[in-house]
Amino acid sequence: MSADDRRRAAADAGARVLDLLGALPGVVGLYVPIGDELHPRWLVEALASRGRQLALPCTPRWAAPMVFRRWAPGDRLARGRMDVPEPPREALVVDPDVVVVPPVAFDRRGFRIGYGGGFYDRTLPAMRARKPVAAIGIAFACQACPKVPDEPHDVPMDAVVTETEVIERRTPMAARANP
Repeated sequence: MSADDRRRAAADAGARVLDLLGALPGVVGLYVPIGDELHPRWLVEALASRGRQLALPCTPRWAAPMVFRRWAPGDRLARGRMDVPEPPREALVVDPDVVVVPPVAFDRRGFRIGYGGGFYDRTLPAMRARKPVAAIGIAFACQACPKVPDEPHDVPMDAVVTETEVIERRTPMAARANP
């Protein structure tokens, strides 16, 4: 994709995520993109302008779940364990109510392939043991696959959002926000 096409697609996907998040209150866990991941810049700016509390993950020891720390655009970031920018240790630890997840590839069942560390597959169950947490993947439509390999420990996303559609698993996100 050209740089312009990527920016346009990212903004379109971000607008779709923003629509989903309107029905889901609370802290939104985001990510700092690496490699060719969709850059959530537009979504971050829109959420911040609406006063939503945001958080970013901090990379833990290799086999541990991630910790999310409060963050806002303009806040300082430090180099994390895997060279990914993250909030510094003094930033407040929070449990997001919604986590926006970057897949490298995904399928319509909600399964994803990441960079192979299993961080989200460990983090989401740990967070959900404390409270309900929605996981929303955000990706380019061209990252869709007929079926990604999955194993028993893999955690599917509740929805995957692209520039062309919202793919929801099970109960629609809006219905879960208003039980």
